[in-house]
Amino acid sequence: MPVIGLNIGKRSFRAVELESRKDKLVLNTFGTFINPKITTDPSSSEDVKIVSSALEQFVSETGFSTSDVVLSIDETHVFMRIIKLPIMSDKELKSSIKYEAEQYIPLPLDQVNLSYQKIDQDITEKGKMSVQIVAARKDIVNKYVDILRKAKLVPRAIEPETIALGRALGDSLNAPSGTMILEMGYGSTLIIVCYGGFVRFTRAIPIGGDVITKTLMQSLSLDHEQAEEYKKAYGLDDFQGEGKVAQVVKPIIDNLILEVQRAAVFFTNHNPSANIKRVILSGGTALMPNLLSYVANKLDLEVILANPLNNIEISPKIEKQKQLLIDEAPSYASAIGLALRRV
Repeated sequence: MPVIGLNIGKRSFRAVELESRKDKLVLNTFGTFINPKITTDPSSSEDVKIVSSALEQFVSETGFSTSDVVLSIDETHVFMRIIKLPIMSDKELKSSIKYEAEQYIPLPLDQVNLSYQKIDQDITEKGKMSVQIVAARKDIVNKYVDILRKAKLVPRAIEPETIALGRALGDSLNAPSGTMILEMGYGSTLIIVCYGGFVRFTRAIPIGGDVITKTLMQSLSLDHEQAEEYKKAYGLDDFQGEGKVAQVVKPIIDNLILEVQRAAVFFTNHNPSANIKRVILSGGTALMPNLLSYVANKLDLEVILANPLNNIEISPKIEKQKQLLIDEAPSYASAIGLALRRV
């Protein structure tokens, strides 16, 4: 059965439809909706009817064949942590997890949806195992569900974007080193570290494409549309647009890189056996010209652009859009990761 992976951003929807056919994964269709006038953040006071109406129109125009959806929830409404517990059976863990979680989650448990996953035994502490706990605010989850149902969609699962990105791009269970994913979105950048097949660390930095656009508007006296065009066309290219755009963008990226370096040091200090060897750039902002080489030079690490289409076949029905999908694949990483949960 096909399923839609739907990523709801601050001002946008991005989605793909995946289906499993005879032991292969097929991407049937994809699409993006961007409207700066609509706030898609469920915690805002924006009328749910307005957002759900826009979503219903987007789904109809994109031509999805199913109403089943796996949806991402914004990281600001999620608490995720890896805790150390004495080694115990699955039955013992199930009966004790609520008590253990209460010590780490800053909200009463009756106000959150709680899930957990046993990761592995802790090789640094004998008799200990690592457990990932994820708690999402119930009121926000319910609002997401309300938006989907009003858009005539069926929510099959809701999970943090970081988990979806780890599924789409993260390292394998036997990877000898850690992988850092930088999901560069509209309002923020998510820093995600995967190791041993699991998301081990996340941090949201309030630096995204919107900050770059607004800074270009102010620095170069551009309107919003012009600033967006300049950002996408010139990015960090010193030889385009007389280098004026690059001069504005570089300090912003430098600030982001500083936060990335701090996050890497923090993670490595707490996980000495999991050195980060590779960085993956995903999200729409990651497509800026020369960003890849600039980040690689600054971090002195292997830096690659996300390719969530690995091992996924593109349906012949969208052959004419195939190159567009390939070019914009990094921006669909979270949507693909969401859909992979159910196929």
